[in-house]
Amino acid sequence: MMQQQQQRFDSFLEVITHADKFPHEFDPKNPDEVHHAIPFRFNSQIVGRVLPSTLPPLIEYNAAQTPKPFEIVEGEYISFATWVDSFDKRNQVIEDLLNTWRENNVFKVLKGWRNEIFPVYGDASQKDNVAFVIERAGTPLFGISQFGAHLNCYVREADGSIKIWVARRSRTKQTWPGLLDNCVAGGITYQANTKDTIVRECDEEASIPPEISQQARNVGAVSYFTTTEHGLVPETQYTFDLELPRDFVPTPRDGEVECFYLWSVEKVRETLLNNEWKPNCALVTIDFLMRHSVITADTEPDYIDLTYRLHRKLEFPTPHKNKITSATRAPLVVTSNCQQQ
Repeated sequence: MMQQQQQRFDSFLEVITHADKFPHEFDPKNPDEVHHAIPFRFNSQIVGRVLPSTLPPLIEYNAAQTPKPFEIVEGEYISFATWVDSFDKRNQVIEDLLNTWRENNVFKVLKGWRNEIFPVYGDASQKDNVAFVIERAGTPLFGISQFGAHLNCYVREADGSIKIWVARRSRTKQTWPGLLDNCVAGGITYQANTKDTIVRECDEEASIPPEISQQARNVGAVSYFTTTEHGLVPETQYTFDLELPRDFVPTPRDGEVECFYLWSVEKVRETLLNNEWKPNCALVTIDFLMRHSVITADTEPDYIDLTYRLHRKLEFPTPHKNKITSATRAPLVVTSNCQQQ
């Protein structure tokens, strides 16, 4: 077990609660500031949550600008000022704010600047529902809902049993160094899609070539809302499964991963309960174990609660694709071997 991990879990439900720890209901009497996070509004929708500790620097910045880019009602909400009325203006306002904070070392999280742009959803007038974009490192400051793609790689042995490829995160990573991880994972940046993200990360993190990674199947999603020392992190992870050839070994490539292990499901269960996993990756792995009948309704007393907690309904807008119309829908072909009555 990694030295930095002290707590051991008694159940998989505790593993999930360790990641999904933002309150499901606010308690105004609770002094913890997470119970007093105010909405970041865009039109009628909540697109983020801001902690009280983030407000003073935001108020100070806002007061120094002419015209003021934000409307801030302390204790109630923040939103863009009325003049910030376009996609480009909203992007510029957010970029200017985060660059100023970064230059002045206002928030430690901005030292992890990644030059990765994440979409913020909530503008239904746009075909992709994107209201504005934000640098990934700044998302926890505004509690922006993030989306990623995680890949479970596994092999099926001759006897039918499953072994799972598990990644060990590099000990030099800024976040969760040295902990266990899904074989491949990555955030979905602006204008990227889920499958392309998986294929790219397979190549970069695990040296899995496209002719193999293209076989990955999107099998669902998990959602949760966590808190960190840097702020609020509501996330949804699209989950993928990929059965690898038994003679293929993932190999670290870009320095994100230290090494890969091929473990039995029993070893994976043990490390999950030992708190050796990056918290959100533990959720993706529990979901895998449930879908592959390693965790079952007859053997897991919290089975239904696990299902609920792996799919938290978040209050924020989500991605949407153009809907299929009758003009583009493929004709339905029905085949039957039943005789007509």
